[in-house]
Amino acid sequence: MADFQTSTQRAKWIFTPQKLAERYKSANHRAVQLLEKCGTTQVEVDASGSLTYPIEKVDAGGDQGDKKLKPLSVDEERFMRAFYEAKVQEVCSAFEFPHKIQATALQYFKRFYLQWSVMQHHPKEIMLTCVYAACKIEENHVSAEEIGKGIKQDHHVILKYEMAVLQSLEFDLIVYAPYRAIEGFVNNMEEFLQARDDEIQKLESLLKAATAEADKIMLTDAPLLFPPGQLALAAMRIANGVLGVVDFDRLFNLLAFVI
Repeated sequence: MADFQTSTQRAKWIFTPQKLAERYKSANHRAVQLLEKCGTTQVEVDASGSLTYPIEKVDAGGDQGDKKLKPLSVDEERFMRAFYEAKVQEVCSAFEFPHKIQATALQYFKRFYLQWSVMQHHPKEIMLTCVYAACKIEENHVSAEEIGKGIKQDHHVILKYEMAVLQSLEFDLIVYAPYRAIEGFVNNMEEFLQARDDEIQKLESLLKAATAEADKIMLTDAPLLFPPGQLALAAMRIANGVLGVVDFDRLFNLLAFVI
């Protein structure tokens, strides 16, 4: 996790709550403006990844105002993103991908929609492309055809959006997730406590529970607000609060003192 300190994730993709809210509001505002000017928000993407924006409509008069589409609100967009972020986890689980791929795909999806509104690019298509791109960057390559076949979707859509997604991510493709930090914390506990067999089993239970809590955290805005080490500590605290494996505060104060 040491590399996180010099990463583009830390420099460019961690925000204050105010800045994050502004990014979502700006993306929504741009889409609303497109709808008002063009009567549609959909940005078309061709096979090369080139974007074609809607053309400004000519006011023909009449009763066209009665048929005007209503844009999504910022909150409605948030609910739609949340729905498809859960779908990312479902797809990754169906393919039995490691947690790291799931986390990377989710981060890609979150970052993409800091640049765009869901009214401009359908999140179902972006979600699949993010999973595909995450598999490639995490060196667990699965073809677009295999992903498409596994979930009964046209794999050409995945390939079509790949360049648009990468460009929107500004080609910052390395993602740091909390899972490795959780494993490190549990290993440190095991060594520091000189754990015996029964204690090792409890720590393994803590690792499993903390990983599940991290999965939940990854579905929130937290990965865009906090470093992965802090997310890992939060997952550990929540899991330990349920299991009661260790005196969490006392142990980490001791570990901090030793370190």
